[in-house]
Amino acid sequence: MRHWGLGRYFAAFILSVLLCWGAFAQTAATESQILDVRIASAPERSRIVFDLSAEVGYSTFPIDEPDRLVVEFSVNGLAELAPTTVEGSGLLSKMSVGMIDDGLARAVIFLNEPVQIADINLLAAEGNQPARLVIELEPGTREVFDAAVDAIKQQRQAEAAQPQPETVPVTPKVANGNSTRPLIIIDPGHGGIDMGAEGVNGEFEKNIVLQVAKRLQAELVALDRFDVALTRDGDAFLTLNERVQLARDNQANLFISLHADSFDQPEVRGGSVYTRDENATDVLDKVLAENENQADLVAGFSPPEVDNAVVDILVDLMRRETRRQSYVAAQQVVRQLSGRVPMRPHPLRQADFFVLQAPEVPSVLIELGFLSNRADLNNLSQAEWQQKVAHTLSLGIAKYFDVSVQP
Repeated sequence: MRHWGLGRYFAAFILSVLLCWGAFAQTAATESQILDVRIASAPERSRIVFDLSAEVGYSTFPIDEPDRLVVEFSVNGLAELAPTTVEGSGLLSKMSVGMIDDGLARAVIFLNEPVQIADINLLAAEGNQPARLVIELEPGTREVFDAAVDAIKQQRQAEAAQPQPETVPVTPKVANGNSTRPLIIIDPGHGGIDMGAEGVNGEFEKNIVLQVAKRLQAELVALDRFDVALTRDGDAFLTLNERVQLARDNQANLFISLHADSFDQPEVRGGSVYTRDENATDVLDKVLAENENQADLVAGFSPPEVDNAVVDILVDLMRRETRRQSYVAAQQVVRQLSGRVPMRPHPLRQADFFVLQAPEVPSVLIELGFLSNRADLNNLSQAEWQQKVAHTLSLGIAKYFDVSVQP
């Protein structure tokens, strides 16, 4: 079996970045799409084919923990029928494809073992065939794969050390600019390349929770008591760290994260409201939290890190006032939801969700239901039901501010 040395293996990743960067800039503003994605696997070889509407810029690089290969494209989007997830076999376990920024798509390929690029070609359109990027993979060695990952990390560290132009901090759009009002930040989970759960009808969690978030925002604005912002108001990807940091930077008075998960037992259904606790209420809560905390991996980002200083603050503060306020908020929301929409037994629950870890911002995560349950999925897909839930949530949130003493 042929194995590459570090130089050739590393070049397969780095040269695609360097040589294609100009193409990124040239094609980002043009109308371009990923039309289709497919994988063909044999025990010792895998081929990945991306059908493209035009020849576009691309780059590739490896990442670890877990082992993945990332392919980025300068395109405006995915075609309507293009798959967002593709199951693999052999060298590859699966692939997620989606947008991570304007003009930038990413395919994240999860690997069953270290690989090396045997061949990579960008082919022009010919006859009835569209333009294509074809990547041939074969087994590699752990040593060479890890060395390539380390080289990428060193390059990024060197780039980060360079002086950066000043940028305006990203802040969410506030519906009412009166800064004397409490600020509520609503966080629709997932987005972009991170689809979240998928229902049997093809509905994605990221779209459902965004629809509910916009309805909830409108309900809260109509009360004329709050400033209300969304972490995302479109199909955008944000890391878990970015979601938390938006709440902290904007000194939010309440952070609401919306989700609609799935579980391998389809009979499980109903809503629930979570506050953060290192000890999950039960096994299902632990599974849900672990899945959500790894959402960044789907988009090719490293898992969130919490340094010791933050952990110390969490232990000191969240067990006191912030944790108390989070619990009061969750309690008021549960009281409004109960009897109006299907709920899990004992719907006020705890789990170690990373997105709830802002030490100074009361935060709750609301599971609207399970896309793996047909009755829940039917409700979640209906505009009338979404509106009912949004109205009910707004009543619980308003009640929280009535009974809670805000700093």
